[in-house]
Amino acid sequence: MPKILVVGSLSMDYVVETQQIPQQGETVFGTQFKQFFGGKGANQAVAARRAGVEVAFCGAVGDDPLGQQLINNLTDNQIETDHVTKIPASASGTAHITLFEGDNRIIVVPAANQQLTASFIQQCLIDWENLSMVILQNEIPQTVNRALIDRCCERGIPVLYNPAPATQLDSEIIGQITYLTPNEEECKALFSELSIEEAVQKYPNQLIVTLGAQGAIYHDGQAVCKVPAMSLTKEQVVDTTGAGDTFNGAFAAAICRNLSLAEAIQFANQAAGLSVQKLGAQTGMPYLDALSG
Repeated sequence: MPKILVVGSLSMDYVVETQQIPQQGETVFGTQFKQFFGGKGANQAVAARRAGVEVAFCGAVGDDPLGQQLINNLTDNQIETDHVTKIPASASGTAHITLFEGDNRIIVVPAANQQLTASFIQQCLIDWENLSMVILQNEIPQTVNRALIDRCCERGIPVLYNPAPATQLDSEIIGQITYLTPNEEECKALFSELSIEEAVQKYPNQLIVTLGAQGAIYHDGQAVCKVPAMSLTKEQVVDTTGAGDTFNGAFAAAICRNLSLAEAIQFANQAAGLSVQKLGAQTGMPYLDALSG
């Protein structure tokens, strides 16, 4: 079975549902509060594991009860956690999510996630051989991502880089990445001088831009290709938190299971569409038997 290494963030998501977004200085009532396991790294790891591949995780939590819960959640999802480190005197990461009319606004407190070091992740690559792919995001230090991209390039390991939250990337890093998967706004931040169509044309079969309810877009070397999302009614969309993470994890799993690029994007769109029909980033992530491909 293919094996993916995810290096990224772990956090607990604290979700408040409300029928009114507060203005500055205003207090409003929420209708519901829940907490869920999250962090872009953990979310993508869970999505990939449920999509039919083995997954190992490298990351950091605080040396606190919450940190152990985050590790236990990965273990419960059959993800290897030998290289999840506990950072002394640090809190575990949290995300604070306001859910309004099916959409979300998120404040992330990285905490221990920002204490991950390049030397620590180098050991992950030494200990885990025969990796099919490495998945990265931007909720850990950029120095860690850069060091890992360099090392994967040296060893010929494909890298999927989800540049979220958005940050600037130089052309050298982009040249070392196998798949770059921003959403529409992240793509605009990365390639401000280009339209989305121009950007994917510049990076054929590499840059895949997710467009939410509109699906995803890429260039196959001949033409711009749009892959539609799952058709959903407004009532079916419960929570979009983690939809992008579901796409990335499922896409990576599909590629590692030898689906074509077009098939992998369609598979990932289906997974993301199923995921938004339940509350919580990981709760609605589908298992392989619910997916075609």
